[in-house]
Amino acid sequence: MRVYFRHVFIPVALGAALGGAALAQDSDEELEAVRTKVAEAVEAIQAYSASQREQALEDAREALEELDEALTERQEEMRENWAEMSEAAQIKAGEKLAELNTRRIELAEQMGVLQAGADSAWGELKTGFASAWDKMSDAIDESGVMESE
Repeated sequence: MRVYFRHVFIPVALGAALGGAALAQDSDEELEAVRTKVAEAVEAIQAYSASQREQALEDAREALEELDEALTERQEEMRENWAEMSEAAQIKAGEKLAELNTRRIELAEQMGVLQAGADSAWGELKTGFASAWDKMSDAIDESGVMESE
């Protein structure tokens, strides 16, 4: 079984934890666009039948790859601002990153289950994947990743 996610550790630049350093607006917009694309792919997957499984998996792979790329960009922004962050902000960012990492791993695991599961369980597999995405999306909201000054 091949699980599609390029980065197991998916840290994100946390605007709220950067001690006032503003994040680039275009980066926020890009991440939100990718997040919307993943949400749309998850919604589309819910409509696919077991016979459309390969297309559903391809859509999910593409969306998750774009999500990983966008989150990696945010990680790079955080690294650039790390020295400017207070120790408390660094700790908070670390905690938020750990939560995002956990949720991204769960999403990757569900992608693997979606790929490997039996056609007879397709409905349950789709529900599990959608649930993992909902948790990832909630973790993005709770992290403050979309917040910038």
